[in-house]
Parts: sequence; C-alpha cells; structure tokens
Amino acid sequence: MEISSGIHMIPSAKWSRVYLIVDDTLTLVDSGLPLPTNGILKYIRSIGRQPDELKRILITHSHPDHVGGTLSLVRKTGAEIIAHRSETKRDSGNTLSLGYTGAFGSAPISIPLIGRTVVNMTVADGDTLSPHGGIRVIHTPGHTRGSVCFLLEESKILFTGDTIFSDGKHISRSVQFPGYDRDSYIRSLKRLSEFEFEGVFGGHGMPLLRDGSDVLRQLLHTYPDPPTWIDFFRGAPARIRRSLPVTGEYHLHPHSHS
Repeated sequence: MEISSGIHMIPSAKWSRVYLIVDDTLTLVDSGLPLPTNGILKYIRSIGRQPDELKRILITHSHPDHVGGTLSLVRKTGAEIIAHRSETKRDSGNTLSLGYTGAFGSAPISIPLIGRTVVNMTVADGDTLSPHGGIRVIHTPGHTRGSVCFLLEESKILFTGDTIFSDGKHISRSVQFPGYDRDSYIRSLKRLSEFEFEGVFGGHGMPLLRDGSDVLRQLLHTYPDPPTWIDFFRGAPARIRRSLPVTGEYHLHPHSHS
C-alpha cells in the first residue's frame, strides 16, 4: 500500500516491515523475515513495475527478521545490497557479507540466514544515496553496532529500522537484544532528534506520518532513560488492558486525542 507519495509498505510483510521506494528505479528498505519473497515481487508487479527494476536493498541492521529475505531477492532481481560496514563481516575470500553475531550468513550456500549474502556497497554516516531526491545515511549505533536510519531529505521521511518504533500515533524505543549498547543508543537518539523529519517508518508497527522529530524530542525529554526488559514486563498487563504499544513506553503524537 502507498502510505506517502512514492513510498509503499509491502502488505505481505506482517511482522518486520519492508518498505518500497518508487522512483525511476525501485529501492527496498530491509527485506523482512526469511519467508518466501514472492509477496514482495507480486506487490512490485501489482503497481505496474517489474522485479528487475529493483536495484538496491538498504539494510537498517542485520537482525534475521530484517534481512531474512535478502538472499532470495538478490537471486531473483539482481539488486545490490547496501549496509553499514559494522553490519558486515569479511570471509576468507575477502568478501563482505551481512553478518549477525557471527552465527548466520557465513556459508556459501543459497539458504536464507545460513547462506552468504554479499554486500555490494558499504555506507557511512553522512553519505547520500541518489534515489528519491537524496537519501541521507545516519549512523545510529546502539541496537546494533551498524544500525542506520535512512532520511529521505525531500519528503522528510525517516526509515528507522529498530532504532525507534511507531504505531501510527506513538513513538517508542527498542529494548535490549544481544549486541545492544546502551550508551551508544542514548547518544544516537539524541543526535537523531537534532534532525528534522515528519514521518517515522519503523521496522515494526505502523508509520507515524507527521511531526516525527517533535514527538521524538518530547519522548526524550519526558523519558530520558531507554526502557529495560524489567520495564517492559512490569508494564505489559496495563498496556494490554489499555491497548497501548507493547514496546514498553510511548509518547503521543502532539495532535492526537487518544
């Protein structure tokens, strides 16, 4: 479904979000779970485009639920993979591939998660990619060492992976997973709040379409410390009763009345 001009959310990607940027060429942000990727290709055809128009897949971070479909999509479309160098590892043949904790993505076989997914281009903080009027790379370490956000500079949309989430009305932060660095995460969020953006298109949940940077700044002011797993479980029953986001915290859109 098209949720902003030229920006689509792939309907078949239910758990981890996959976004399609439609321009002269096509760009994916992440590839979702390691399930059959036919749903992504079918969606591309449904909007009158062809799979071979998919030229690049931008990786926010290399957790399996965000890169599981990458290898299959590369085989079917020839798209190049773009990621931060800290989300890669170098094999014995000096080839960079996506890597998560050293346990996945290392074998030279075509099996999702296990098969090696070669990274064609690495990016660093401040780099700008050409599609859709310019996509700025913002390195946001914390959730993982090489987590990045991608900012569409013209349309002010921020793709955040698992750095921050939205449910369409609220913004929340992630909790700790293996590889999490709390101090780096706090610094990354503070720096991210210095950018101006409207949309927050996270790796889970539903996009927030306006006032994203304002909501993030309010969240950091009201709740300076990121949530912990204790916070998450302690507040879960009340959040379920009140139908609030399950991520452990939230901050309302400034114009929301819910």
